[in-house]
Amino acid sequence: MPLRARFVFRLACATALGVPLLRPPLVLAAEPAPQQAVTILLIADLENPTATRVAAEIRASGLTVTSVPDAPATHTDFDVQFLSRSADAVGAVHLDRAAGEVRIWTVDRSTGEIVLRSIVRLDDDPAVVALRVVEGLRASLNALAWFTPPKIAPHEVPAGAPASTPAATTARFGATVGPAVASGGGQFGGLWEGLVSVYWLSAARWGAEAVGAAPLASARRMRTAGSATLAFGLVAGGVRARALTARWCVLDVSAGVGAATIRTEGFPKAGFSGTKATTWVATPYAGIGYAVSIAPPLWLLADVAGAFAIPRPTFTYAGDAASWGTPILLGSAGIEIVFR
Repeated sequence: MPLRARFVFRLACATALGVPLLRPPLVLAAEPAPQQAVTILLIADLENPTATRVAAEIRASGLTVTSVPDAPATHTDFDVQFLSRSADAVGAVHLDRAAGEVRIWTVDRSTGEIVLRSIVRLDDDPAVVALRVVEGLRASLNALAWFTPPKIAPHEVPAGAPASTPAATTARFGATVGPAVASGGGQFGGLWEGLVSVYWLSAARWGAEAVGAAPLASARRMRTAGSATLAFGLVAGGVRARALTARWCVLDVSAGVGAATIRTEGFPKAGFSGTKATTWVATPYAGIGYAVSIAPPLWLLADVAGAFAIPRPTFTYAGDAASWGTPILLGSAGIEIVFR
């Protein structure tokens, strides 16, 4: 075979062998590089329900979350910047319960400095706070190529299944004022009371309450021998628990003990005698209350409580001995104000 022909033959063989070997790198180079994981630093009390919900919402947006516990040392701009650089994070979310706000930071690509972008106020619903935090991150990172929320298949809720509502699990303090009707049986009917109560509930839905009732009008009993009046007042305290929590309504139960005053006075006609007396008794009680949100921070509340007077007070009216306060039923409706 001539020299030129042998050279061409060897070149063709080398090309045939080299193309399959070079093809995989070319194919790999044509495929897009995997997207780099983006990390958000979460500075919060890791046992707080709001922090847990915020972390879940950030992960659902396609971002990676690195959590560090909240401490007084993380409350300055320098410390937030140091922590974010240590975690190689492009943003930071600081849940500050003492200040009642969530601060959102993102890294400026041109300078590498972390900058405070927005602030979200804490409220009673962790789900609302989490959604607002994610929207704040979206507004700050939307112009950057790394923020691409994943496509999630729609989840169909079965027909007839109730939509779940996140429970409000933060501590709360409330006060209620309104009219009430008290009934203690016996010869007297119901009487009007003015009722005031205050309570405090921890994040675990347990707390304490104090209740006070003052007479707005006395109950009156009329007979041929004359008339008599009865007035009732109450001061009590006990424990309170949240049995049901939704975004727009709550159901509470309570139990405790108090002291009640029962004042009776007789107004006799000619030929009869009358006296007046004030009696103090112990009143163990139990109650249930249902509140509906009108507009933050106002709630419309209705509750019913039952109590027993110990010892049982008795009085004589027109020659007949009667008792009052076994049991005492107290129904009320009013306006509740919820404080943070």
